[in-house]
Amino acid sequence: MFKQINIELIDRIRKPKEGNRILNGVISILMFVLFPIIIIVGIIIMLTLEVFEFFQRFYSKPNIAIKSQSNEIIKPTQIDQWNLFTNLNQLKIYEKYIGEVRFGPAYLNLKSEPKINYLNGELFGDWFFLYSKGILLQQWNSIKNPNANLIFIGIENLEIKVLQKNIPSVIWDIVETKDRILELNCDTGKEILIYKIEIEKLTYIV
Repeated sequence: MFKQINIELIDRIRKPKEGNRILNGVISILMFVLFPIIIIVGIIIMLTLEVFEFFQRFYSKPNIAIKSQSNEIIKPTQIDQWNLFTNLNQLKIYEKYIGEVRFGPAYLNLKSEPKINYLNGELFGDWFFLYSKGILLQQWNSIKNPNANLIFIGIENLEIKVLQKNIPSVIWDIVETKDRILELNCDTGKEILIYKIEIEKLTYIV
């Protein structure tokens, strides 16, 4: 089934600059005048957040250990808190919140029933896309810089295929073209990368 899948980078679209020259000039002057004020306000906000975080940690209650039925001491951090992430046919994928990028999306651990070993110990974004032949997921390679792999789980054999590695974005969206081809739009903040995904006889989940 994987031989039917093809993915390629088909375009890079720079984000357009809107407005006319006069308006852009006025905005540039205002930004030059207001820039020091913005920097000062930003520093004050950051310092306030750091102080708040410090006192939150200082006054937070310590973790209380509990005992299982076998009298084994278990810390709260050892208790799995899994929620259903998505499901397709007999495949269920569960997610556990790990953290999130500041001003960015969350990243998760995933596990599945039936079990897929590839998912163990890996980080994933909270993005997915379903269709009848499988599930597309966003596997994170880093939590410091946007870098992710587009992976595919085939619903027939539960095998993993890495379709595209090292995409410099975690803000993704998929659209369908007129010729029934998927386009994965990845916003890097500076440009939109568009990857074309061709899968034979594609059928969507409504």
